[in-house]
Amino acid sequence: MLDKEDIVVFEKAVELGIHRTVHAGEAGPAQMVWKALTVMKAERIGHGYRVLEDESIYRHCLDNAVHFECCPTSSLLTGSVSMNGGKPHPITRFAQDGASFSINTDDPTVTNTNLSDEYVLCAQWGLTLAQLQKSNINAMKNSFAEPDVKKAVLEKLYSAYGIN
Repeated sequence: MLDKEDIVVFEKAVELGIHRTVHAGEAGPAQMVWKALTVMKAERIGHGYRVLEDESIYRHCLDNAVHFECCPTSSLLTGSVSMNGGKPHPITRFAQDGASFSINTDDPTVTNTNLSDEYVLCAQWGLTLAQLQKSNINAMKNSFAEPDVKKAVLEKLYSAYGIN
């Protein structure tokens, strides 16, 4: 639930040019992703898995290249994503649809995982090497790093991946 005080803080952040990531749609409904984008002016969405429950909000995210910070192991451990009955993890849909997402560890001291573990898990779910590489490129493109740092890291990634 958003209260007026929360909204004022985010409005001030926008005014001051402070970047904004909002965790939304991990456990709550897709509508929370919409509120994060429209009311809180989020630039990135932490998790966002439930956005898939509302095709119009998801389409908006795809059309506007909204970036999702995905934490595969954490999403399973917290129960925010259930893969019972063979249901795929939302990250597989993000990858299939060319959504902007990155793969993250969330809290490695709690989940006892590292980024390599997350990549292995995603590969087990069917993500290709190209999709994993694209997630790294998306992570840098959507980072809050200074433009010259972004450019330098992206050049290194493109070179390492053999992308022109």
